Amino acid sequence: MGIDYAANSGAGTLWQMATIEELRGLGIGTELISAAENRILKRGLSVAQSDVELDNPRARMLYERLGYREAGHRSASWEVEAPDGSTSLYETDVVTLRKHL
Repeated sequence: MGIDYAANSGAGTLWQMATIEELRGLGIGTELISAAENRILKRGLSVAQSDVELDNPRARMLYERLGYREAGHRSASWEVEAPDGSTSLYETDVVTLRKHL
């Protein structure tokens, strides 16, 4: 997981959070998000947000359980690297979830 402090003015933006499939449901995601929120607060910001792919209801439920609320939808894209080193553009739709800390 990373926190981008420049992507959205006044907010810490959480990105690339993932846990190994076999370790999901053990509270690791909750702990990671909590630690990130504390870092955001220490930076003097009071908002955390994250974009979650629309086809990832489990992640969305986690954020909503932790107090995040829908703040919008948008299309998103980023480059992904294949095992052979080639890159391609991945395109998806995301929901932005936001929490006032």
